[in-house]
Amino acid sequence: MRKRYLTAILASTALCAFVPAAHANDRAVLTQSQAEELARDAYIFGAAFVSNYRVFISLLLEGSPLMQGAGFNEFAHNREPFPPETADTTQRDTLFSLGIIDLRREPIVITVPDVPDGESYMLQMGDTSTETLPYISTLTTDNKAGDYVLVGPEYQGLLPADRFDGVITTRGQFIVMLGRTTLNDPNDLSAPHAIQDGMQMRPLSAILSTTPPPEVPEFDFLPWDAEKANGIGVFDYINMALAWHPPAISELPLMARFSKLGVVPGEPFPAEDYSPEIVAAIEDVIAEVNEAFEESTTSMGAMSGNWRWDVSDVSRFGTDYYRRSATAHKTIYPNAPDHAVYGQTYLDSEGNQLTGASGATLRFEAESFPPTQDFWSLTLYDAETTAMYPNPAERYKVGSKTEGLSFAEDGSLTLSIQHEEPTDPEQRSNWLPAPEGDIYLVLRLYGAEPEVLEGNWAPPPIMRR
Repeated sequence: MRKRYLTAILASTALCAFVPAAHANDRAVLTQSQAEELARDAYIFGAAFVSNYRVFISLLLEGSPLMQGAGFNEFAHNREPFPPETADTTQRDTLFSLGIIDLRREPIVITVPDVPDGESYMLQMGDTSTETLPYISTLTTDNKAGDYVLVGPEYQGLLPADRFDGVITTRGQFIVMLGRTTLNDPNDLSAPHAIQDGMQMRPLSAILSTTPPPEVPEFDFLPWDAEKANGIGVFDYINMALAWHPPAISELPLMARFSKLGVVPGEPFPAEDYSPEIVAAIEDVIAEVNEAFEESTTSMGAMSGNWRWDVSDVSRFGTDYYRRSATAHKTIYPNAPDHAVYGQTYLDSEGNQLTGASGATLRFEAESFPPTQDFWSLTLYDAETTAMYPNPAERYKVGSKTEGLSFAEDGSLTLSIQHEEPTDPEQRSNWLPAPEGDIYLVLRLYGAEPEVLEGNWAPPPIMRR
């Protein structure tokens, strides 16, 4: 039988050749107001690339312990859940597997194993612009083993279509992978470890037994400097990152316009071409946009009662560059809602700040448990530390996988959220321990059912005791 071939997306980077580089005399004729307008638009377009680079360089180049010494195109499997005292609203639902994928030399093949019923995983990948690529997950593979090839913008070869279970193309040369494998039993990690052990990253040439392409030169990554990134120097980071992410055809006019300011992929930003007055004006614009990002992310997302509950897709942005950069500013790489929906609240049903001292209850009626294909969890956090609350009971969350919960005769479940241990045995079974001070709750639905995604289910209110 004749082998079929699938042509990958070809030479997207060639589009960069059409982006004109502006000269110093072009910038010399810019008025202050013109420079401010260009800087505002270019920064809104490029800020997400900088947010991505900050994560990228932290994980790979600054020796993050999460990477466990792994380099490009290697899985870094974290074998234990986050300790409860870890800040930044981490979770203990899954074990993380991280990776930084370099597609400059050739495509990378991601292999996943057969996964037993009741177990699950998802591999989320974000490109240089923070756009989420198609998932490789329990939902997309039906837990079957497979090989999935990730193809970057410079690849010009042919792929045997019947050799792979999926082809994912991207304009990004560097991809950040955030893998999560479900932790069903915190006392037995053998099942998620087996899934992690079955995951591989390999170059295409190793899979096809062909001669690998020539090695690509090492890249001189800019060291991260927070002060520089908050000033006009941010455009050096933007120019560097844009060289790893060729523009779409629809973006070429934007690139041509931004080049008048000096925003040109792969080129140093010519800050020295501007007067001190214009530099100060551009830096004021950057500060104003960052403040707007902060304000918009504070109010971002729909509300359901006093829950911030948004089932819209904030993992892919199209041409909404402001939303892309504002999202990356606060919550980089949000999940696609069909894979995970998160809700958060600091308030009870009457709008009062939740505290462990005052206590609260959350009741799920028998017919209104969170509808999921996988599972749900409710995790409690200390509002001061943004960490889970270390407690003698070692209970940091409750959910559909929690054993020993006490259900009422009508099938409902009432959770007790408070600092003091309940004396009633049933309430103790359903106790979510809290510090005395301010707290917040995060409800996570993994594999939400269509009724959630269609807006026909929302979390019940938190009732003050």
